[in-house]
Amino acid sequence: MKQVVGGVVGIALLVGAASGWAEEAHDHAAHEHAHGQGMQAVTIKGELVDSLCYVAMNAKGAGHKQCAIDCAKAGIPISILEDGTGKLYTVLPKEDKTGYPADVINKMGEPVTLKGDLYENGGQRYVTVESVE
Repeated sequence: MKQVVGGVVGIALLVGAASGWAEEAHDHAAHEHAHGQGMQAVTIKGELVDSLCYVAMNAKGAGHKQCAIDCAKAGIPISILEDGTGKLYTVLPKEDKTGYPADVINKMGEPVTLKGDLYENGGQRYVTVESVE
């Protein structure tokens, strides 16, 4: 039994090390994260919400603004709740290795018009931020 457990632990360590090496060796210049491929430029009118409070408690609006800002600053994903349809889109920064722009975080809980690129993957909807007004 000890040999089986030791073997499983050894394999897990090897896989973890290999995945860490692969990430370091990964060249982002070699691809464009599908920019311009399978995406669509969109304008979405709705409210910026923090995903956790909205999904778990339907929390939104001006009365939830400060909590939504605090949650976004803590790293909880931001979503936009589309007016009229109730569709929820996960909002992504425009570039990888960056966070949400301050103008996005400061507009949490407010009606906004967000312009960006729409991506759909695995049944989920995502939109990058080009601008938010």
